[in-house]
Amino acid sequence: MGKLNLIKNLIFKQKPKFKQVDSSSVIKSGDFFSPQNISIGKNVYVGPSSYWYGHGKISIGNNVIIGPKTTIWTVNHNYDSEVSLPYDEVDYHKEVVIHDNVWIGVNVCINAGVTIGEGAVIAMGSVVTKDVEPLAIVGGNPAKTIKYRDKAKYEKVKKLDDFHYLERKRKGIKKIKK
Repeated sequence: MGKLNLIKNLIFKQKPKFKQVDSSSVIKSGDFFSPQNISIGKNVYVGPSSYWYGHGKISIGNNVIIGPKTTIWTVNHNYDSEVSLPYDEVDYHKEVVIHDNVWIGVNVCINAGVTIGEGAVIAMGSVVTKDVEPLAIVGGNPAKTIKYRDKAKYEKVKKLDDFHYLERKRKGIKKIKK
C-alpha cells in the first residue's frame, strides 16, 4: 500500500502557487510552505527535494542556481518564553533575500533573516546563519567566508549577459569544453 500512496502523491501533487515565478525558471520538486510568500526571478533553477518555509517571505533574484535538498527557513519560535518550554506560540518571521547570480550548493540550510549578496557562492552542506557579502564564497557550519570571487572577472562576464546553462541551452549555445 505504501508504494501506491507514493505514486498517488507524485501524480496528484499540485504545483505550489508562488507569489511570483518567472516562466524561464525551473522548480524541480520539494515542499514549499506558504508559497504565496515566495518570489522567484528569471533563469532560476531550484533542485529537487527543496524544503522551504515561506511564512516570513523568500525573495530570489535572477540567474540563481539552488542545488537539491536545500532548506530555507523564515520563522523561529520564542525560546525565551516566560510561559512555556521549550518555546511558546509566538513566531518571529524574517525574510530571506537571495540576490542575482548566486550559486547555492547541495544540502544548504539558510536561516531566517539572512540576505545573500549578488554573485555569492554557498558551498554544499553549509548552514548560513548570517548575511553573506556580495561575491563571497562561504562554507561550513556555521558558514564562514573562505574567499571572494574576482570582482573584475565577475563584472566582465556579467556584461556579456550570458548566464547559467538553462539560459545558454535556450539560446542554443553549446557546452564549453575545456
